[in-house]
Amino acid sequence: MKKVITICTVLFLLGCTGEEKTIINEHINLIITPDLSNRIEGLYPKPVTDVELITNIYSNYYPDIYNIKNRIIGQKDILQFRFTNPSIISDFNINLNSLTMDLSVMNPDERINYLAKDGNKAMLKALETEVKNIYLNAKQNSTGGDIYNYFKKEITPTVIKKSAQTLEIDEFTKVTNIQRNIIVLLTDGYIEAGLYGNKNCLNKKCLFLSKTKIDQFRNEFLKSGNNDLEDFFKSSGYGIIPIKNKILESTEVFVSEMYDRSLNPKTGSQTVSPNDFEIMVLFWSDWLEKSGVKHYRLLDTANSKEEFLTELKNFISEK
Repeated sequence: MKKVITICTVLFLLGCTGEEKTIINEHINLIITPDLSNRIEGLYPKPVTDVELITNIYSNYYPDIYNIKNRIIGQKDILQFRFTNPSIISDFNINLNSLTMDLSVMNPDERINYLAKDGNKAMLKALETEVKNIYLNAKQNSTGGDIYNYFKKEITPTVIKKSAQTLEIDEFTKVTNIQRNIIVLLTDGYIEAGLYGNKNCLNKKCLFLSKTKIDQFRNEFLKSGNNDLEDFFKSSGYGIIPIKNKILESTEVFVSEMYDRSLNPKTGSQTVSPNDFEIMVLFWSDWLEKSGVKHYRLLDTANSKEEFLTELKNFISEK
């Protein structure tokens, strides 16, 4: 009976015109990944904490994200956590269940009760406690943020969801289900995981992007006499070695909290030109594109949790 009611509701919403119609319905797999490296020690201040950003995504998932593009046909969205260094799951005794919001296992009534009638209140409280404990442990116990190997080894077919089959409601109406896998990566933009030195480079392309490498690139650019930063980058041979992982072609990447260490830490004013953030954008864009990621956004630190959520919603909406 529930299936009949659901189909009738869809038919009512879509309208019965007697003409063939294909409806696109998106499901979102939101993979939240904090880079728990030494950047969270407070050495580089930022307006809003990662804890606030993360908990704000979950608490405002409904209706802010759930209703993006007026999705109406039983979304099977998933919000989950993945770590650049998965060993901390056992080291910090992390409860992954407290960090997961999975609508795909709910029927329509359960979904409504969970989202619209405060059924997720206990989950949100447990989530906030878990996230705070994760960051407290990370501050007390230094952990590397291996972003390169995260994209290479942790983004697997188990993490990435496939699109469901097309649903034929009747002879005139079909619903094409599209699965989107969106990685929300919170990192300062410097890829530092102990993979340093010439042994981790092929000429000027490396497995890392350190402050030293950025300074080296800037110095060569300023000496080159080329006034076009992007043009110089393309011809310089610099870059991050692309990742060989076909699964990345099925992902979208939203990177935020890229902190520019070349700015004055007290005033935020620029001390060099081009600054670190401008250079990081070139390296990251080239790296993600050559690794197969077709849709991405690179942002510096957010001024508020509301600004961060708006940027994320815009990113989801634009594709």
